[in-house]
Amino acid sequence: MLKGKILKGIGGFYYVLDENKIIHECKAAGRFRKEGVTPLPGDNVIFVPEGDSYGFIEQIEDRINLLTRPRVANVDMVAIVVSAGKPNIDRILCDKLLVSFIKSNITPLMVINKIDTVDAEQIEGIKLEYEKACNTVCVSAKTGEGLGELKMLLQDKCTCFAGQSAAGKSTLLNALFSELDLETGGMSKKTARGKHTTRHAELLLPRDFEGTAVDTPGFSFFDNTDLLPEDLYKYYPDIEPYSHACKYPSCIHTVEPQCSVKDALEQGLINKSRYDRYVTLLNELKEKRQRQYD
Repeated sequence: MLKGKILKGIGGFYYVLDENKIIHECKAAGRFRKEGVTPLPGDNVIFVPEGDSYGFIEQIEDRINLLTRPRVANVDMVAIVVSAGKPNIDRILCDKLLVSFIKSNITPLMVINKIDTVDAEQIEGIKLEYEKACNTVCVSAKTGEGLGELKMLLQDKCTCFAGQSAAGKSTLLNALFSELDLETGGMSKKTARGKHTTRHAELLLPRDFEGTAVDTPGFSFFDNTDLLPEDLYKYYPDIEPYSHACKYPSCIHTVEPQCSVKDALEQGLINKSRYDRYVTLLNELKEKRQRQYD
């Protein structure tokens, strides 16, 4: 038996990279279906290599974490790719993704792409919103600006590229690692929204690079199935540090008196747009809980 990592799964076959950088075509042992377990890209596995046809995955090692959309295991970092120009940033989506990844103990990275299409003031405005929430890097897949810095941040990590369609995920990966030659789409002129190009999640192996990248299909979604409204602020690195001096331990930082978070907001220590969206997401979670008990 050998140890390896699943790069992708298509049509019941899994492509497993062994410790010698050889890729094996495998199927999952029959008991996985009986146990309701599905092998995923990123899984570390033990497998029997192929004979005349294909090998078999016999064991899936414990996962460090799991993304649900896309379904990828053992991710070190998620690069949330947004466009400085078109399409406009879906900030609510970005905030939801940040909450989801931080809650899953996955390091988020905000990648502001297409900086060649706007002026410096617009770029700085985006950075100011997110620089206290996560690390940010500004790049242009077209001109190459910032790609060296981004590549250094990706080194030795399994990084999932997520975000809005047409923000340039696949184009950016092609610019970073030209040998990947990923299909790109761009925006629909009629709707100014992205055209989906990536068909499935898979771990990509750039040459001469210690790390893997995951190009994900289309849009990425927020999983809040087990998130309580009163816990939401804990996953805001730009809000949570100011929460410890609130008068009431149960404070959720909206209408409560003597709230240290609202004090920090008034002092300009918390970005108001981020705070306003925090309140929006908080209300969504409250409404969801209310519907469960109605």
